[in-house]
Amino acid sequence: MKISKINIRLFALFAAILFGKLLNAQTINADYEKFRASDAKYIQSGMAMSPDQRFMAISTIQSFPLYIYDFQNRKVVRQFDVGNWYAGSRVSWSKRGRCLLLQQLFYLDFSKNKDREVKFEIVDAESGNSILRFDNYHDVAVSPDDQYAVTLSGNTIEFKNLNSGKTDRSFQVPNATNSICLSPDGKYLAVSERPDDNFLKSDPQFRKNKKGMKFTKKYKQVVTVYRLSDFSLVKTVNEYYDNIYRLEWSNDGKHIFCLNIPHAKATTATSGRQNFVSVIDAADFEATRIVFPSNSNFEPDFRLSHGGKYMGVVSWGKFPEIRVHDFETGQALYRFEMSSRLFEGISKMDMPSDGRVFIEFMPDDQSIMATFGNQLLLWKLPKE
Repeated sequence: MKISKINIRLFALFAAILFGKLLNAQTINADYEKFRASDAKYIQSGMAMSPDQRFMAISTIQSFPLYIYDFQNRKVVRQFDVGNWYAGSRVSWSKRGRCLLLQQLFYLDFSKNKDREVKFEIVDAESGNSILRFDNYHDVAVSPDDQYAVTLSGNTIEFKNLNSGKTDRSFQVPNATNSICLSPDGKYLAVSERPDDNFLKSDPQFRKNKKGMKFTKKYKQVVTVYRLSDFSLVKTVNEYYDNIYRLEWSNDGKHIFCLNIPHAKATTATSGRQNFVSVIDAADFEATRIVFPSNSNFEPDFRLSHGGKYMGVVSWGKFPEIRVHDFETGQALYRFEMSSRLFEGISKMDMPSDGRVFIEFMPDDQSIMATFGNQLLLWKLPKE
């Protein structure tokens, strides 16, 4: 299928300018609460809500504990030492809630121009016991049935049995880059890849544009979808993206989110960092025009609200900030700036040195919880 000629990058930049005044006008810092998950002063590095919407898994830096936090009753119900990575970890739950997947973080991100290899660990969410650990992998995902770790290392996709640790199945993706994600029904796998010569030559827009084809081959990537029953290629999404660092399938199976960051030689920004969360329609694996920009200095966290109405994205202005968009239109609605006023009562020792913020919509979608140094923030969204 012909790759779309719509320049999503220009669209995203136009959207950012268009909604800039709205963002400034609706900076809301008034209705929030600041508190700690425990008595400890450990700086939090990651956060994710359990599938049953009862608990938060909160990871911390260095070798300090990962908390299972009952956010309704505001108490830690379990804690264990896992990961043991100096700058902490991103954390996510498996679909059935049996496992926690930890991804190593760094105080300084890897170069955005290169493929990323980091450490991963899968632990039991009840006991904290390590199930499998992976060194220098591009990406790892837990299958929806909690039976396999699906891994990307080099050009190889492997299905490692969580009980035996052995590889039961594998296949090759010759041009794979950084990211994979599984559909909630376990039938499909999305993979980030570099477009190969045959694919580029089949695209009509490059028949008389050899320079454009050379640029795309060097600086752009594509998302491909494979059928897991036989590892056959289902489709290549009809868009060229910047370097892809995260793919995430929505819980309802309707969308794939693609976090992509331009190569330094391919960006239009004169200062700061550009990040884009692009939305793919997972019904027919077609690119949409919906893009959520972020100026975060690090790979930004993002969350779709439980009802699918809002998209929350972490960004950066003078301070870290949370932006809430209308998901269907991409329009920016609300903005929470973590300004100097919020830093009151937090010592420099308790502040994260890298400014990372992780977010989750509360079950009623009326508020957002965010990590903030050694504390948590609960921001109530303005009533419409």
